[in-house]
Amino acid sequence: MARRSMVMRWLDGVERAGNRLPHPFWLFCGLVLLVVALSGALSAAGVTVETPETQLLTSTVDGQRLPGRIVELAPDGAGVVLDLGSAAHSSRIANLELQIYAGEEAIHREPLTRSDLTALAIDAESRPLEPGASYRVHVVNGGETVEVQSLLSRAGLTWFVLHMVENFAHFEPLGLVLVMLMGVAIAEGAGLIPTAMRAAALAVPDRLIIPVMFALGACGNIGSDAGIVVIPPLSAAIFQQMGRSPIAGLIVGYVGATAGFTANVLPAGTDVLAMSLTNAATGGSPEVNVLCNWYFMVVSVFVLAGIGTWVTLRYTLPRLDDGGGGGEVEGLTPVEKRALGVATAAVLAAVGLWLLTIVPEGGLLRHPDPNPDLVWRSPFFKGLVPILFTVFATGGVAYGLAAGTLTKADDIIEWMADSMRRMGGYIVLILVISQFIRMFQYAHLDRIIAVLGADALRALGMAEYPIPFFVAFIALVAVANLFMGSASAKWAIFAPIFVPMFMGLDVHPALTQLLYRLGDSITNCVSPLYPFFPILLGWVAAEDPEKAKVGTVLSFLLPYATYLLGGWLIMLVIWYLLGLPVGPDSPLTL
Repeated sequence: MARRSMVMRWLDGVERAGNRLPHPFWLFCGLVLLVVALSGALSAAGVTVETPETQLLTSTVDGQRLPGRIVELAPDGAGVVLDLGSAAHSSRIANLELQIYAGEEAIHREPLTRSDLTALAIDAESRPLEPGASYRVHVVNGGETVEVQSLLSRAGLTWFVLHMVENFAHFEPLGLVLVMLMGVAIAEGAGLIPTAMRAAALAVPDRLIIPVMFALGACGNIGSDAGIVVIPPLSAAIFQQMGRSPIAGLIVGYVGATAGFTANVLPAGTDVLAMSLTNAATGGSPEVNVLCNWYFMVVSVFVLAGIGTWVTLRYTLPRLDDGGGGGEVEGLTPVEKRALGVATAAVLAAVGLWLLTIVPEGGLLRHPDPNPDLVWRSPFFKGLVPILFTVFATGGVAYGLAAGTLTKADDIIEWMADSMRRMGGYIVLILVISQFIRMFQYAHLDRIIAVLGADALRALGMAEYPIPFFVAFIALVAVANLFMGSASAKWAIFAPIFVPMFMGLDVHPALTQLLYRLGDSITNCVSPLYPFFPILLGWVAAEDPEKAKVGTVLSFLLPYATYLLGGWLIMLVIWYLLGLPVGPDSPLTL
């Protein structure tokens, strides 16, 4: 009881502190004013930084990574042709120079273009080199001096009034998220998503129900927040059928749908939002794709299901299981079964047609370069949101027509319009978030902080021992998530700072984004400030009003957050030590 009281006091403190925070809109207004003031003060002080050079050629000698490549010329002057074609497609390459050293002396320098990288000849015929000699070749993306641009200057004020509307209207996450949700709204409004989830739950044996519900909860984020509303009541009904407490089912479904926001087997709206904010922070240099965390996410589904099941059997059910039940999950009606079959066929047909644009060589949406490494940079994957929109819309329309839930064409418009009405607060928030990000970048504060921060982290040893810093970043995000539930609002703050900062230490933005998402997911289920926590309390109250107290519910949720955090950290360390990519075209390092 003493431990529980201490935890309750801590949670009470979190709740009090969180309630003092203003609405995210006003928080970002304050951040905008802070950026304006900082840009003026730092510009007046003449603050500048030098961005570091980037070596495109490296070699490994006795296990040590060294800059450059040793090239030995034959007696007839023949050398090698270097192929850096993959680097040629990176928009980060902007100030290229070839440097050739004889010993410690640079004997030749010349500027290069990105197109030169596909076939860079190092021989005595194309370069002023001696036949039979040995040289070290460097290909360098040069640094530059970055100055702070004041938003209080004439130029800064002019930029703001000319670009404020553009900053909002052209803010990539806005259009991507709205389009994605309108497609999901058609499938949800027609009844396809709830029916498909019920069918999936009813198709598995009782002993697999708990891990399946965790997996369904995690995968439910394909409809953004829709899974949080659909999965817990469904899970409660299934638990009741199993003779277990429906409150345990509510807890399982809620944890899966909230803590599992980093886990999924399909790209979701959260992937689109995270990707677009990451690319906004990098300026597309490099550009991450919507599947950049997919490999890690798929494995995370099974990790979440396994750990969540263990916690449920070890802690939750012994405290709640009263052996009651008798209720049954409503089976699918013949109409629903037929409609689900029709929708499945329609979705498979739509997916098949889209795959014809990417799978065959020469497909209409395949990258024109035949290099297989560039497949993931094809227009197909860059345009995955409109593709997913058509898939969800096709499935929803097919289901609605077969089930009779779609009675007139205007129903589709109403479903999409209703989803947009629910997004009104998000659109208002984007007005100020978009200004903050663009003003932060215009002032060059992102690059200043990135360079200085990278130097500080490097001095502290992150380049040699990165894992403790990864854990610290995850912990920072997890704590921030207790006070600010909006994933987009937090990532809009963190991305412009940490993405460039970690890039300065050779960490790929896809990995930085993954670290953020781990921290953002894990404390969703235990935050009293999370928007859906009051809904969970209402569901619990409908089953047992005595247990519908904040402290009681949180006492059930805390073990999940604790063990899932530990499990994900262990998984991350193993993943990093093995050097596995976190997604297609998404290595751990640049």
